[in-house]
Amino acid sequence: MPNAPTPSLLIRADASVHAGTGHVMRMLALAQAWQRRGGQVHLLSHTLPHQLAQRVAAEAVVLHHLDAAAIVSGATDQRSTIDLAHHVGATWVVADGYGFTSEFQTAIRRASLRLTMVTDFDYCREWSADRIVNQNPHASREPYRCDVGDCQRLFGTRYVLLRREFVTAREATEGQGLLDRPRRLLVTLGGSDAENVTGEILEVLARLDTEPIDVRVLVGMANPHHKALQQHADLSPHKVEILSGVDDMPAQYQWADGVLTAGGSSCWEWMYFGLPAAVIVIAENQQPIYDELVEHQVAIGLGHPQQVDIASLQEFVQSLTTEAGDLNRFRNWVDGYGADRIASAMGSGVWLRRATATDCRLYFDWANDPTVRNNSLQSSMIAWEEHCEWFCEQIARDDRRLFLSIRGEQPVGQVRMSLTPDREWQLGFSVAAEARGSGLGGEILRLGIAAMRNEGEHDFVATVKQANVASAKCFERLGWKRTQLDQTYQYRSEEQ
Repeated sequence: MPNAPTPSLLIRADASVHAGTGHVMRMLALAQAWQRRGGQVHLLSHTLPHQLAQRVAAEAVVLHHLDAAAIVSGATDQRSTIDLAHHVGATWVVADGYGFTSEFQTAIRRASLRLTMVTDFDYCREWSADRIVNQNPHASREPYRCDVGDCQRLFGTRYVLLRREFVTAREATEGQGLLDRPRRLLVTLGGSDAENVTGEILEVLARLDTEPIDVRVLVGMANPHHKALQQHADLSPHKVEILSGVDDMPAQYQWADGVLTAGGSSCWEWMYFGLPAAVIVIAENQQPIYDELVEHQVAIGLGHPQQVDIASLQEFVQSLTTEAGDLNRFRNWVDGYGADRIASAMGSGVWLRRATATDCRLYFDWANDPTVRNNSLQSSMIAWEEHCEWFCEQIARDDRRLFLSIRGEQPVGQVRMSLTPDREWQLGFSVAAEARGSGLGGEILRLGIAAMRNEGEHDFVATVKQANVASAKCFERLGWKRTQLDQTYQYRSEEQ
């Protein structure tokens, strides 16, 4: 319901050498989106590499370990999940993996919990979930039969789960210019790579008839082949760096001129940075993504490790230039807001994003709406030139925040904040004319405050005309302290 506090969320996912780390890593993106809405997140795992467990803790996600016996007995797994969900006050459970059977799903929902299943393919004969998420472009071509009548199917790349570090990366891969340096290739084949496909790729790269290039190889947290990869690096005609435990992936994409990658969920990351790529299939479930990217000429296909298309790889390496990638090249595929869309689908249906330069006209129209002007402290109409100057300044400054509120894909309002000399965030908000009367004002306000508290900010102040009854009620429902002035009310957050 709008204006209701966000409850805890329980995520059930595992990571290991053989299963990889992708399920847990993308669940961190959903955890971050849930935290931005003001909720706490718990993760229940059976197996988790030590480094990944540290990463989970660093994201303020509470980690719970599932006993080994629970995996042997599916009934024990679902019982543990149900008991923990009730204990932490979760109303939603999210399960990401391929071993969560229809029986597991049914048990969760029969325990008065709601369930979101995150998957990459239709592995159940019949699903029993309130939401089914598949972020891959082929998802809509699979049946996904579900016995829940109002099940929402969140399919396609609009729901790609990108972690916060990607979405908030300030610098694009563009702007490096033409530099007199070797081509740069980033090689990343997932968090585990149990079969050491990375080593085979390094062997092939060493045999190519090309100019020497700079290669960065990212070795995942669960990869057991560090020593062998370093030996390949030492013998290569190229300059090869083996990097382990990388925690700043955006910086790696910004460094690269191109990427050689597995056909998994990391594809959405390099696409977000507009990089050219060559893709290889190292797991059966990657084949549909691989086929889609190659068919749409988004990436060059290298086939499978046993029969790498060496000619295509050589052509790809030779085609790399020191010109930067186009940040917006694949933006119609991946826009960075997938995690917020999924989180909102388990809540009020409303989500926030930071305003960008493309929103300038929308904010202008909203600002000059007669109702908005009447309720503003300064009621005169705003000139376009004045607004443009103000808007550009607001989105560029670190002591300003402009959040656009979205319901589905439709903008429905905004909340803005500016830091005062007293280190308080002065807050204002408005609801689009077509969305008024639906109780959205309070939810927009709540989400904006939750997003700021997630950044560590807690002191807020707002000034409202006494005649603006609707806005005043929104702040009163928050329980903020009210001071009556001449013709206005001043509200301060309860933490102060």
